[in-house]
Amino acid sequence: MHSLSAVHPMTKRPENIHDRYHAHVYFGPATVAQARALCEQAGELFGVAVGRVHEREIGPHPHWSCQLAFDRVQFERLIPWLEQHRNGLDVFVHGVTGDNLADHTTHAYWLGKPSELKLEMFRR
Repeated sequence: MHSLSAVHPMTKRPENIHDRYHAHVYFGPATVAQARALCEQAGELFGVAVGRVHEREIGPHPHWSCQLAFDRVQFERLIPWLEQHRNGLDVFVHGVTGDNLADHTTHAYWLGKPSELKLEMFRR
């Protein structure tokens, strides 16, 4: 299901080259409390917008997730903090440019292990 060759080209470290970003913290049943705490703390510390904690797969995401929305100024402090505090959780980070397919491929970055996204919805 998670073929490494399909995601290997997208394993770039986050780069601050866009005006806006989303970070999707991935988790499962055993780590939902950890993910919820991480996202809430990110919101409190950095003033980023914290989305709902989805205890199901939603959109292109192959795992349960919570979205953080932020800008290029917040990026500089948030990304190193997420890397340091994710404690084994995988985080998908992408630019928000208005082109959903490019945002989830070309502008995609990872903290932790990459996963293969469900991109069919953007190719219609």
